[in-house]
Amino acid sequence: MLSSKLTLSSSHSVSVPGDKSISHRSVLFSSLAQGKSEIHGFLEGEDPLNTMKCFGKLGVSFTNLGKGSYSVNSPGKKGLTSPKGELDFGNAGTGIRLSAGLLCGLPQIQVVVNGDASLQKRPMARIIDPLTAMGGEIRSLSGDGRAPLEIKGKQLQDYKFKSPIASAQVKSALMLAALSSEIALDYEEDELSRDHTENMIRFLGGSITQITPLRFQMKPPYRFEGGSFKVPGDISSASFYIVLGLCAKGEPTIIRNVGLNPSRVGIITVLRNMGGRIEIADPRKECGEDIGDLVVYPSALRKTEIPASLIPSIIDEIPILAIAGLFSEGGFSIRNAKELRAKESDRITSVITNLQKLGVVVREFEDGYEFDEIGFLTSAKIETYMDHRIAMSFAILAKLSGLSLSFDDTSWVDTSFPGFFEILKTF
Repeated sequence: MLSSKLTLSSSHSVSVPGDKSISHRSVLFSSLAQGKSEIHGFLEGEDPLNTMKCFGKLGVSFTNLGKGSYSVNSPGKKGLTSPKGELDFGNAGTGIRLSAGLLCGLPQIQVVVNGDASLQKRPMARIIDPLTAMGGEIRSLSGDGRAPLEIKGKQLQDYKFKSPIASAQVKSALMLAALSSEIALDYEEDELSRDHTENMIRFLGGSITQITPLRFQMKPPYRFEGGSFKVPGDISSASFYIVLGLCAKGEPTIIRNVGLNPSRVGIITVLRNMGGRIEIADPRKECGEDIGDLVVYPSALRKTEIPASLIPSIIDEIPILAIAGLFSEGGFSIRNAKELRAKESDRITSVITNLQKLGVVVREFEDGYEFDEIGFLTSAKIETYMDHRIAMSFAILAKLSGLSLSFDDTSWVDTSFPGFFEILKTF
């Protein structure tokens, strides 16, 4: 297996940007609530900022107070107005899918939602079909189930849905449609997906009835007042430095103020199963979310079987887990992760192609890939596929291995982790 060339002579303390998923939702919920709200710890990356800009065009006022803090003044959901021109969500898949749900349930809204070339490749039928079944009028203008999407807001109908995939974006799009149109929703999934939307509804005083761990109901009335949203650090962003801290030699790495939502900590579970020593210090709660500081110790990692039940909670962290696998006894294997093919890039293809450039023999499956224990790598040019997580994952590999890797483009990193490379230089 690979041996790290990076030795930490003293403990490193790292703070990561605000959670991207919660930052998007803080914009949506402060826009639904009539009156004034505050957002603190907001991720000022391109994706959440694009969502904020879009709701600014719908009539919500956002004032930048500095250092990730904003004051929000919203006319409330009934006061939102159709924009002039289309709403451009850039690369924000979460932003466009959740916003589409919210806007579908507002009869006064007519709008086209769109994004960049990468976002236009991502599947939207997964939200179009159930939103249409709720009575929504939403269609793909390209005719292939992808953006741009034309939305004509309607009064929706009570809806019961069992999702064929475990997707927080699908679930949240339908929940926001129910909130905006004041209807009941009965939702079920086969595996538990992220529950940030549920937590935010409860934080704002809303009620959700849990029928089973995988099924819930919500019923109107929904009356949300403005609140103070405190966004924790993003565990997906922290995952890059968790892996760096585990695979480096020397002293531990401390990552502060990280969101530890139970539906998101699969990355910690997997890395602990691989032999990683990760401790949680100062556990606490903010905005309905669990938070803590992570203390990461250099550890001897080994290959482990990752159960299908954990895949929804680690779907964004699988590329960096593959990097950890390069430093693991026995190699790495991931299966049951076909959803990777529908992210910012086809992340199965993206990871495999770049590993092969480095000299790794990789076996590809429709739902994942695997490779045996690695002894050496060769330098190569990394193709990022316009995907921030691919770029960051292989940047961590370059730091740990000492290899001189070049990249076709790393500008995509700013969509989720502005300042990533500045932090990396401190190690």
